[in-house]
Amino acid sequence: MRAMVWFRNDLRTGDNPALAAATREADRGVVGVFVACPAQWRVHDWGDPKAGFVLKQVGALAGELERLGIPLRFVCVARFGDVPEALARLATDLGCDAVYWNRELEVNEVRRDAGVRMRLSEAGIGAREFDDQTILAPGSVMTDEGRWYTVFTPFKKKLIGVLDQEGGLGKPAAPKRQPEMLFASDEIPTAVGGFGAWPGLGRWPAGARDATDRLEAFASGGLADYRERRDAPGLEGTSMLSAYLACGTVSVRDCVRRAMRQAGAGTLGQIPADSGAGIWISELIWREFFRHLIVAFPRLCMGRNFQRQYDRLPWREDDAAFGAWREGRTGVPIVDAAMRQLAQTGWMHNRCRMIVAMFLTKNLLLDWRLGERHFMQSLVDGDLASNNGGWQWAASTGTDAAPYFRVFNPVSQSVKFDPGGAYIRRWVPELSGVEDGAVHDPPPLARSRFGYPEAIVDLKASRARAIGVFKACR
Repeated sequence: MRAMVWFRNDLRTGDNPALAAATREADRGVVGVFVACPAQWRVHDWGDPKAGFVLKQVGALAGELERLGIPLRFVCVARFGDVPEALARLATDLGCDAVYWNRELEVNEVRRDAGVRMRLSEAGIGAREFDDQTILAPGSVMTDEGRWYTVFTPFKKKLIGVLDQEGGLGKPAAPKRQPEMLFASDEIPTAVGGFGAWPGLGRWPAGARDATDRLEAFASGGLADYRERRDAPGLEGTSMLSAYLACGTVSVRDCVRRAMRQAGAGTLGQIPADSGAGIWISELIWREFFRHLIVAFPRLCMGRNFQRQYDRLPWREDDAAFGAWREGRTGVPIVDAAMRQLAQTGWMHNRCRMIVAMFLTKNLLLDWRLGERHFMQSLVDGDLASNNGGWQWAASTGTDAAPYFRVFNPVSQSVKFDPGGAYIRRWVPELSGVEDGAVHDPPPLARSRFGYPEAIVDLKASRARAIGVFKACR
């Protein structure tokens, strides 16, 4: 039997269930394939950062597969609807008896995979699917009544209980090296279908080795101080693994395993919830929660509010305000610093993601979908489930979201989490000469002197407006 492994957002050879199974079960060789769908990527709001990063990881994957004796084919079609025929044709041409892949959870991807299964069956080719994106498969963490969880804390408690009861994650199956490569790998392009070269790509190395090194460095160093440093955007206090998790260069299960090992814990339940390891694992479980939710409630993949009472919320239309937010010229230093960091690096600190999202949806009263789309187009770690979950949390329209009357004051947040103003001064250099605490909300004279604009909205009045509008919808 010859196997084909279809790589998607699992661009690694370690802890890859589909690859491990294919290499064990094939006796006539294994081939890999990656299918780029640039027109579909555009529909899904991918930008140059995401597309460039994924292609860079695919190039690194090709080298990792070659060391296992597995060639990688690169196929480019416009949309998901073209994938079933392309895969069936390639599998037939290469004499493959079955195609192996790890499940994706979004609505369009699920429909695409159903089409692939059908077309492969028509061609007499088998299909083998595996769970990979999550710690535990969606549907395995349910309430006692058999319902999906919609509140995070009980979901987390149940997930830890289920995992510990099942004996933990265990050791992942390793892929088996093949006796010989059947042919040479394709050359992997650096851009496809109109996506351009992104100048910030050099900040993000490629390959599972780099991702593993980052995980190891964080676990052995930053994890101990994660509780104290994670909310400070001016410090390097986070793992910086989000982009690698999003495209699967590292698995979420490996992250959990490494955190448990660092904590010296045999089960998740043994890790103190308020420790660095416990808090980081909780963040990974938030990621898990959002993934389970898009399976339970597919409308989350379709730009819809989780809380339908807000479908009639009268969002404002203000292109000028949205443009100022997008370009980092709102006159609110922490917001502008974060938006400029995003534009230049393709990444934003998580605390700042919450601040800018709440500023857009509450202070500016602009539709969260505008921000969700801009983030997806700008982020190197763009991921539908996490991005949607975060935006709907900030907008108070999601599941287990911030209450509508909870509105961050961006100046207070800045003072609390960037007290010295290092983050602001780095990304808003025109404020580098502003004295100490004044950098969080410079007085009019300083703004005029340094060419920094007045705030585009009154924070107190806009907060009251948002609370009134949301309350009226309830």
